[in-house]
Amino acid sequence: MFFTKINLIIFFLITTQSFAFNVSSESLVFLNSLKGSTKEAYEYAIENPEILDNFSCYCGCEKIKHTSNKSCFIKDIDKTNSMITLTSHSVNCPICIDVALTVKYLSKDGFTFKEIKQLLDDAYKDYPSTNTELKNNDECCSEKS
Repeated sequence: MFFTKINLIIFFLITTQSFAFNVSSESLVFLNSLKGSTKEAYEYAIENPEILDNFSCYCGCEKIKHTSNKSCFIKDIDKTNSMITLTSHSVNCPICIDVALTVKYLSKDGFTFKEIKQLLDDAYKDYPSTNTELKNNDECCSEKS
């Protein structure tokens, strides 16, 4: 029993990452269960919620009151303690993942938010949208991960 507790503590120390925001313990367990591009997109959302808040999602989630791609990953940010609670919405949604990772990589390549938004709007023109407005058209390259 003692050995199992030590292994569990070591597991959490190895798999726990440092984020700008605090991640709720339940959300951290959820995050550590993810793999590949899904995990990468969730990690990007945790580090850059203010960026994803500028971009629409096109999966039909406006029907469940999502307002941006950020809503597909983050259920709540408690401003008093900078605590993020994640939602599982994007786990099985390739559109949510694609939008987040497109923003991540095009930002790193120097595209402005306005350019990225236009590319995404064009790529998903036949899909429903949250119709998210950009808060800063000229911003680029300010992601944290």
